[in-house]
Amino acid sequence: MKNNSFLIIEAAKAGRKKVHPVFAVILAIIFLTLGELFMLFMLFLPKAETIFMKGIYDNVRMVLTFGGAIFILFIWVRFVEKRPFSSIGFWKEKWLRKYLKGALIGFVFISTPVILLLLMGSVKLQVQHITSTVIVGIVGSLVAFLIQGATEEIIVRGWLFPVLSVRSRIWVGIIVTSFLFGFLHLLNPGITILSISNIILVGVFAALYVLKEDGLWGICAWHSIWNWAQYNIYGFAVSGTTVYSTPIFKSITNGSETLHGGTFGIEGSIITTILTRFNSKSIRMPNELKV
Repeated sequence: MKNNSFLIIEAAKAGRKKVHPVFAVILAIIFLTLGELFMLFMLFLPKAETIFMKGIYDNVRMVLTFGGAIFILFIWVRFVEKRPFSSIGFWKEKWLRKYLKGALIGFVFISTPVILLLLMGSVKLQVQHITSTVIVGIVGSLVAFLIQGATEEIIVRGWLFPVLSVRSRIWVGIIVTSFLFGFLHLLNPGITILSISNIILVGVFAALYVLKEDGLWGICAWHSIWNWAQYNIYGFAVSGTTVYSTPIFKSITNGSETLHGGTFGIEGSIITTILTRFNSKSIRMPNELKV
């Protein structure tokens, strides 16, 4: 696989600081870990007494920690590598169209297994009582997930993937970042072999999406909407984690957890496995990616 035909990889070559692949992986983890320090600002907030306030605080936590990680990466790219932050994949050309397209694909991607589970009788959806407070919580959660999803893509696919590909091969970058993506979820509640395998497969899909678009706009939106809709629309856990906002639907599952993902959510479903593999193969890649 050649790597000289992708703008996002060529841009990484322009950086003055060339990072060793092993150190680059460690750095990516450090960027995400240091972002947690920004959560210290929450010590100045009063204790959350209600579910609504817990939801608000959870959104603030996500904005601070993931936004902080982006800020740290910005410092590295701008002042250590000495290249524009936009060079990690945020080109201006048709950016809104790419972002909205990614959001739509992400929503279809998460909706498809839910619909199939409904048809099979493995899931029932109950409409929740929607109030203005619920809407505020859902919108606040959207803002938080827009930052959370984008952060993981910016660090793993926007920065690490091109940096690895510059020093090795594209397929090495795809494999390493996909397994790192899985590693980052290892401590999540309800993790299973199937769910971690799915996250790795999603990592492969995301890398191929980035190469196809040759940028980050689409995959950032895809990741954010996938996570947000998984709970806030359909009521499933997001990678096993708790979300405090009230979803539009409450999901009631029955039968094998292999089908509906159990406490981990849709990402732990065999349907997600099949869907991700199918969509990864359906991405028509340039000849440069054909071995």
